[in-house]
Order: sequence, then C-alpha cells, then structure tokens
Amino acid sequence: MEKGQTYQEIKPTKKLEELVHSFWMHRNASDTPEYKTIVPDGYFKIVFVVQDEKILRYFMTGLWIRENSIITPPKAINYGCRLKVLAPEFLIKQEVASLLQNFKDLDLSYLNLKHFDLSTFEKIVHQWQLELLKIQSQKTIPGNKLRLSQLLDGMNGNVTAKEVAEQVFWTNRQINRYMNKYLGVSLKKYLNIQKAYQSYIQIREGRFFPEKFYFDQAHFIREIKKHTGETPSKLHELKNDRFIQLKNIQRK
Repeated sequence: MEKGQTYQEIKPTKKLEELVHSFWMHRNASDTPEYKTIVPDGYFKIVFVVQDEKILRYFMTGLWIRENSIITPPKAINYGCRLKVLAPEFLIKQEVASLLQNFKDLDLSYLNLKHFDLSTFEKIVHQWQLELLKIQSQKTIPGNKLRLSQLLDGMNGNVTAKEVAEQVFWTNRQINRYMNKYLGVSLKKYLNIQKAYQSYIQIREGRFFPEKFYFDQAHFIREIKKHTGETPSKLHELKNDRFIQLKNIQRK
C-alpha cells in the first residue's frame, strides 16, 4: 500500500459523474484501533477495509440520517465509493432504502473485488471504475431525474423542496415517491442532511452562528445536533479527535 497521506479523494471519470460523487481512502497508520464518528452526508457507499494486503471487510451502506460510530483496525485502510441519488436505479440497479442507517456485507465477487490490484489507491480507483462501467445502465436518464440529481448536487441543500419541484418539472409528490423508493428518505429530509453537512465547514472554522439555510440560532443548533449528536461548539471541539469528515469536507 502507498504510504503518506491519511486521507485522499479522487473524482470519477466523466462517464460516471452523474452517478458517483467520489472515491476516497482513509488510513489508520497507528498501532491501535481508530474510533471515529461518521455523520450524514447525502451519499450511500460501497466500502472495503484492507489490512496487510488482505480484505477484511466489504459492504454497502444506505444513507446515514444520524451519526454512526466506526472502528478502523490498526494499520488498516478504508476505501470507499460515494454514490449519488440516481445510482440505485441507473448503476447498481437495486434500492438502498432498506439499508437506511444500516449496511449489508458484500461478496468479494461483487464488482470483481477479489481480483483487484491493491497496491495503490489510483490503481484501485481505476479498477473500480472499470467494473462500475460494466454494470452501468445503458438506459438514457430521463431529463427530470437528471435535473433533480444535478440540482441537489449543486445546491447543497440551499433550496426548498417546492423550488426543487418547480425547477425539475416534477411534482413534490413524485420526487418523494422516487426518493423514498430508492433511498428511503423524503426530499425534505435529504435537503436537511445536505444543509447540515455543508454547515460543518463553518463549524470547523469556529463559526457557530447560522450563516445561511437556517431560520435562527435555535434551529441551527437543533438540526446540527439531530444529525451529529452534538451542538456546533462541541462538534468543533471534537473535530480532530472524533469526527473524521470535518477535517476533509471541501467547499464546492
């Protein structure tokens, strides 16, 4: 395995960009287990864990709607693929609503993982993308669904459910039916997850008052605590010790 950075991220090829957000790698370089907390970010994931060139675990998660604790073994590396809202229908061809705040183990034959060259993150991503392209649906994504995904990805929650429906020319009821079927959450809930996640940037930088998205301070604190289990100030205090994403989330 490559040494150096404890976190890296690679964006997908253009052919996958409507369905895949990114590929990431996180390394626990220490000799002891690493205890961290994952917070909701609006993506479901395929993840595998490697230690001493061997795959310890391989699984798929649904969307997280609240914080979740994870443990990375000593000298192990987590590799993950973040998948967007259209990926259940147009990539993996299965719903992940049943995996909401949960996960399922995958067989190593899924996406041919058992034959991956695990020597570098770049090689892993290259192989992963080749396998995803093999299973990608050849159906054209309808315009309303494509607009929905692009709007959600571009606005980061800074839009109302009513505005989304108006801009993608799809009723709120239809959008909710689609998102509940494939992801297990309503449009409003999804937007709230995105809003909270984007707020972590300002929290990381020590700003604990709502700068956008929220009605007032009480609303801001309530929503952040709902998704992370902590108030904004406590989240900032624990950002380096516990909340792994706060160090790595980037402005768009």
